[in-house]
Amino acid sequence: MESFPWLFAVLGGAVILALVIAYGVIRSSKATPRQKEAAERGAHDLYHKDESKD
Repeated sequence: MESFPWLFAVLGGAVILALVIAYGVIRSSKATPRQKEAAERGAHDLYHKDESKD
């Protein structure tokens, strides 16, 4: 029973680490409106550049 507190420490650390990683992934995956507009403009330009070759 001496190792029982260590179980909580290890599991608690893993849970905290998972939460921090999930928070970082969620925060970094959001594009700003300017980035979204630039991506749409780039896709539009590529689409029409390929279309004009035909």
